[in-house]
Formats: sequence, C-alpha cells, structure tokens
Amino acid sequence: MAFSKITPLCLPFLFMICMNSHAQSGNDQKNPDVKSIVLSKQYAFLVQSATTKKGKTIHLTPGYGLILKDDSIYVHLPYYGRAYNTGYGTNEDSGIQFNTHDFTYTADSAKKDRWEITIRPKGVKVTVMYLSISSGGYCTVRINSNDRDPISYYGSIEGYPGH
Repeated sequence: MAFSKITPLCLPFLFMICMNSHAQSGNDQKNPDVKSIVLSKQYAFLVQSATTKKGKTIHLTPGYGLILKDDSIYVHLPYYGRAYNTGYGTNEDSGIQFNTHDFTYTADSAKKDRWEITIRPKGVKVTVMYLSISSGGYCTVRINSNDRDPISYYGSIEGYPGH
C-alpha cells in the first residue's frame, strides 16, 4: 500500500508498528538524535495520556498518535472534552482523526534542549497543533480547534520507520 493512500482505518495499525519498534529500542534511553528527527519532518508521536481543559488526565492504550511524513500528516487521537457544533450520528466526530497534505510547519529550537513546533492544518476542524519536544524525545501536543475545547497529549516521538 502506498503511503499516500493510507486510510484512517490503517492508522491504529501504523501506530502499533511504531510502538513495537519503540519498545524494542528501549524507551528508557534518551534519544540523542531528536534534532535530526525533528529536522527530517519524518516522525511519529506515540501518545501515552491525554489531559482535558479541566485538568483530567486519561491514560491511553497504544494505537493513538500522529505521524508526520514529509508533506503529509496523519492524526488518530481520542478526544475528551466539550465539543460545540458537532454532527450527530457520524463517525467523523469520534476523536481527532484526519489526513492532510495541506498544512504549515514551523520548528524553533530557541529554548535550550527543547523544540517548539507549530502545525497549522488547513481544511480540517483542527486550527493549530503545538508540539513541545524535549531533547530526550518526550513530547507534549496541544490541539486547538474552533468547535472543541483544547486538549493536550503526552508521549514520545521517534523517527518514522525508514528514517
């Protein structure tokens, strides 16, 4: 299957592959190559927990995350919080799930031992995603959208398989 033809149904499978390779590489070690991973724009964010606007933290099972691969972004994250203006009876509002090639990406390493990344996807309900990545490969993702309360996710990043 070509990478550009990934469907939302395949995303959990891809995240499981990333989680498996992450577990095999030893997730207790610091990732010395975070800078090259961030600059390559080819990485997976493997989520471990979500924190709602009200401060409730939910620990998540493997299978959720975000994949950035060159000019494409694939997002499969659960959503907990208040949604405004939702469509009833559709599967599109069950979490934050989208694939797009139309987005802006800026990376800033102004803070010591930390990368601040801003992703602004176009044509989806998410308006902006902020990634804060430590030199050890740990990451916090904050997501804002027009019709939902903001939410944050915590996890780690690793180079996308093949990087």
